[in-house]
Amino acid sequence: MKIIQVTDVHLGRRGEIRYGADLHERLGRCIDHINARHGDATLCIFTGDLADGGDTQAYVDLKAALDRLSVPYRLLPGNHDRRANLIAAFPENGTDGNGFVQSVFDTPEGRLVFLDSLAEGRVSGELCDNRLGWLDAMLTEAASKTAYIFLHHPPVELGLTLLDPLGLEQPQRLIDVLTRHGNVGYIFFGHVHRDIAGTVAGIPFSAQRGLHARFMLDLVGDEMVEQAPPAYSLILIDGARVVIHSCDFLEQWPLWSPATGQRVR
Repeated sequence: MKIIQVTDVHLGRRGEIRYGADLHERLGRCIDHINARHGDATLCIFTGDLADGGDTQAYVDLKAALDRLSVPYRLLPGNHDRRANLIAAFPENGTDGNGFVQSVFDTPEGRLVFLDSLAEGRVSGELCDNRLGWLDAMLTEAASKTAYIFLHHPPVELGLTLLDPLGLEQPQRLIDVLTRHGNVGYIFFGHVHRDIAGTVAGIPFSAQRGLHARFMLDLVGDEMVEQAPPAYSLILIDGARVVIHSCDFLEQWPLWSPATGQRVR
């Protein structure tokens, strides 16, 4: 199974340049790349910070852009989003019955679980009792399947001094639910604008830098923003095998033939 993760789109006003990039153009080129290379993907998951200010027009623009995407998609909110505006623009996206943007997507390889970690008005994230209770029910329902968790905020400290306090609040509450069920195969998130992989409580995880500018790697608390190439993730799941490829979709390097040693582009 092939699925795609895109994160931290941060759409603002049309024509706005942020850290040297037009994010509307960048999203369009990301969609073009996915359509050209991975139109056979099962699903494309956008893990939050869809709209930079959460305003209605940004979601209108996002919907217009995603109408060109040839792959089915699912959207999750991040701290820059506004839940009501997101739901109003994408009513088909799914909620959990408590008004949170949470849903599942069942596949032959397992259950994809989408969590809403937005805490309105705060940069850090939260999973309240209602959201965790829904997750507990969804994992119980899929006890015989492997579950793959998607959310915006990291549920683990990553060694980034300025960003770690802005992750998921009380992350152990989430980890306790996941480990109690024992069927979670992977956790995917965004928020930190970097490519990072590791494990928490024995569960592997990966973060992706996404479409916005990247935070420099700085472990002492002086992070700066750098305009590194944007990327999306190509996730391949086949039984117990999970492989994640980072697609730097704007980069074009010279190409050489391994057979002749000659440059072909």
